Amino acid sequence: MKNVYITSMGVHLPGPAINNDEIEDYLGKINNEPSKLKHRILKQNGIQSRHYAIDKEQKTYINNASMAANSVINAIDKSNVRLDKIQLLATGTTQADLPIPGFGSMVHAKLPVNKCEIASLFSKDFPSIKSIF
Repeated sequence: MKNVYITSMGVHLPGPAINNDEIEDYLGKINNEPSKLKHRILKQNGIQSRHYAIDKEQKTYINNASMAANSVINAIDKSNVRLDKIQLLATGTTQADLPIPGFGSMVHAKLPVNKCEIASLFSKDFPSIKSIF
């Protein structure tokens, strides 16, 4: 068995950063009323902005598999690994875009990589992780 090392990490954030004042423009209001707890919760969690994969009409404009593929490309760009040398693509998510095909297959289809082994992992595959949620 060969050693495996993490040599790079990638990220993809969908769309522009949305500030706290715009949250309800994207997620909607409850009974058409602004949240009564929003300011208190935001003050406690300290989050200043966030990214959503939806627009103000709550329509998805990028799916999980595409965001994962963009993250892979970002990680590869920061490493000395070439896409054509990838032998294993392991993915993990709590919620895939579709029940089938597996999430790893969907991400692989969006990447310019050769044939490789694919692993699709979910939180249910790891009981210790599942108990946290």
